[in-house]
Amino acid sequence: MAPLNFDERLGKLASEQFRTLRPAQRYVLDKFAELDHAAVSDIGIELPTGEGKTLIALLIADWALDLGMSVAYLTGTKQLAAQVQTEAGGLPGVDVHRFEGRRYLGAEMDDYHQAQAVGVMNYWVYFNSSPKVEPADLVILDDAHLAEQPLAGMFTLRVPREAGGGIDLYRELCDLVLHHAGNAYPTLKALRDGTTPSGSPPELIAFNDWSTVVEGAIETIDRSPVVAKGSSGYFAWQKVRTHLSRCGVLVGPSSIEIRPYHPPTQTVPGYAKSKLRIYLSATLGQPGDLQRRLGVRRVTVIETPVELRKASTGRRVLLISPLTDEWSKNEALEFAFDQATAARESGPGRVAWLCASNYEADKLEGELRERNSTVYRLISGEDTQLEAWRNSVGGHLVTAGRFDGMDFPDEVCRLVVIPTVPAASTEFERFVVAYLSDATFMRHRVGQRITQALGRANRTETDSALYLGLDPAFASTLAESAVRSSLGTDVQSIVRSALELHGSGWEAVSAAATEFWQTHRTISTVSSSEGDPAERRRPGRAAESSTTDSSDDEVEAITSLWIGNFTSAANHAAAASDSLRASREPEHSAFWRYVQGHALYLKGGDAAVSAARDAISKAIESAPRTAWFVRLGRTVSELDGLQLTPTEHDALFLEWDHWIREVGADKLRARLARAQRKLTGSHDERAEALEVLASLCGASGSRPSGQSASDALWVWATPRKGHRRVWEIKTGTGPESVPRDDVNQLLGQVKEEERKHPTARVFGCLLTVLTDVAPDAAAASSDLVLLHSDAIEALFTEMTDRFSIYLSAYGTGTTAERGAARAAMEKQLPNRDWLSRLLSPSGGRLLRRQDVLSTFNTHR
Repeated sequence: MAPLNFDERLGKLASEQFRTLRPAQRYVLDKFAELDHAAVSDIGIELPTGEGKTLIALLIADWALDLGMSVAYLTGTKQLAAQVQTEAGGLPGVDVHRFEGRRYLGAEMDDYHQAQAVGVMNYWVYFNSSPKVEPADLVILDDAHLAEQPLAGMFTLRVPREAGGGIDLYRELCDLVLHHAGNAYPTLKALRDGTTPSGSPPELIAFNDWSTVVEGAIETIDRSPVVAKGSSGYFAWQKVRTHLSRCGVLVGPSSIEIRPYHPPTQTVPGYAKSKLRIYLSATLGQPGDLQRRLGVRRVTVIETPVELRKASTGRRVLLISPLTDEWSKNEALEFAFDQATAARESGPGRVAWLCASNYEADKLEGELRERNSTVYRLISGEDTQLEAWRNSVGGHLVTAGRFDGMDFPDEVCRLVVIPTVPAASTEFERFVVAYLSDATFMRHRVGQRITQALGRANRTETDSALYLGLDPAFASTLAESAVRSSLGTDVQSIVRSALELHGSGWEAVSAAATEFWQTHRTISTVSSSEGDPAERRRPGRAAESSTTDSSDDEVEAITSLWIGNFTSAANHAAAASDSLRASREPEHSAFWRYVQGHALYLKGGDAAVSAARDAISKAIESAPRTAWFVRLGRTVSELDGLQLTPTEHDALFLEWDHWIREVGADKLRARLARAQRKLTGSHDERAEALEVLASLCGASGSRPSGQSASDALWVWATPRKGHRRVWEIKTGTGPESVPRDDVNQLLGQVKEEERKHPTARVFGCLLTVLTDVAPDAAAASSDLVLLHSDAIEALFTEMTDRFSIYLSAYGTGTTAERGAARAAMEKQLPNRDWLSRLLSPSGGRLLRRQDVLSTFNTHR
């Protein structure tokens, strides 16, 4: 057989539109031709935007059709499918039929099935529980990462904590677990009641506890409208129902996810019956993580050399917030709305908001509607809202967990907003971020998603777009080595410029936005990826990479677990754990020991429990005392038949770790120093300090807005209850004693908070500089916490001292460092539930400095 030559094949097509291949296209196709396609079934092709990856895919499709292979070309949207069909029109003899909605014409379906034409469709047409098209021999996955949504969605039952049956099922499933193992999950009761902070990490229900209640769970779910025929959960439940004990169960503040740990895609006919898969992306990233995310076989990647990446995609400006507060509560969000106004004045004013999760998208959608904005919410597999937005004037597109597979060229969109660092889109990813901090693949995903986001409105050399990162964590995240190394080469200089501007403060960021709108229609001849030619750049630090890749074993373990081959699942999970330990990811490694235990437990037999116990025990031998290892220790104790006591301090250390990752050690030290000074400052300064103090104490602090709102709100969870503390600050002007009016004001705020959160333990905290309480005020405040400012100053000092010691021992944040820091610091903390006890009603008495010190057993 003659060697495969795509230059010759293109020439024979006699295309007027495509006369020759670009250097990057020729390189990729030559490398593809060199592969043994009988031995290599999954091939990734990374080609930058603008280099013509659609032509590459169509030429490979043409080759496959000549071999008698049927071809499915999958895209993210109907619009992109139409673009593929249009581009194929420039290749005479390469017929393409588009399938969507109700458009399945008999002759076109026959052409596709008989390998006479390429079938192009979006992912959800091909990957679903009952596809109308047959599996293809060659499957081309354009913007390949987007396939994760339909593939994972087929195997994920999501129980939203919202009206329409979801909240009832959510509570009933929590009750099943709480009745069996209430002490095993520190925040599950508060999650069940809806009283945890919105950012709380999810609880992973241990496989042994879930297996015990699985029959009751099936009966409960069967009765729920969440899985009724015609509902969004119906098809997922049909797949999950008979495999329920083989799933992971994650209970988060906004939903419960029941799913295998990775999608078992190799059981899906559209994948399993195909012979060859091509994964196309401008940001392919680590092949192992692509394999992990999609649940596919090992992917062989063809990368385009840097010197061949010549395409320009116009002008991109990235601005990141220099502020330090939560994005939705501060000036950064108002800044984004100001830019939306500028975009509308420039015309046509469409804005794309790329949210990390459904919860975040729901929250933002509500904010936009309150401002009377026209909102278009993009739902997976449904393009109607996207097309309506593209035809709107000044419309706001809101997406969740989607950063690829959407093109907004030319005048479609000039403003893209990324509200938070795209670290986690699912409950499983949120679990990994919170508990498996050493799992490097999540940091690579962040860099990849940011790269993808920064390409949505820059598709051609004449495009110009402004990108806003509102989260205060963007700066520290983008400066992190693992994230920076995973950014695309075409956005490195853009990110660097954003970091430099961030360091110049808010005024410089605002000025850059103004300059963009004044000049963005003036097309520069300089590529947006080029840096300052006069700037001297050293070679830089080489990015660290794992010496081993566990993704093969991970995917095999989950696939085997799903189909019931528990021995194979256990063996592959153990191998994945060994690989990750060799790569210095002990927490991530321990997770796969946990999966090994899960498989051995389900294998059954007399030795099942002891085998599962031994697998997990191996993971925690000499392990540092981080939250994940503490939880694994509880699972071992349960398997030993021991009675569990509620875990102490998990929430505190998870909050501290998150705080350090988000802000950075140096900035945190400066923030603590400023907050301590503000404790004795103005009314607003004291409220700001209370927000910081909340994090020091392991709570979530905020400053509610609106008429008659309290000055601050603290929220945290204990094993038995969710807690909310409504703060009112009085700076002392007026009477010499705390008056009844101040107490009445706070009682009204408490009553309103109780109305909103009837299952939480809500108390009011009155912070004052006065040293006495009027008799009638004392009598009325028996259910309030009255605190003198010296008590709060003492609490701040005590917790700052402890946090500073932890921060110093935290080092670079390795598992060993965090575990050692916790082990040393835990001995210096008060007993479990100390914060709930300290901020309990004081019976009309003012709490003073000594009351706080006695809580810490400290005498000064």
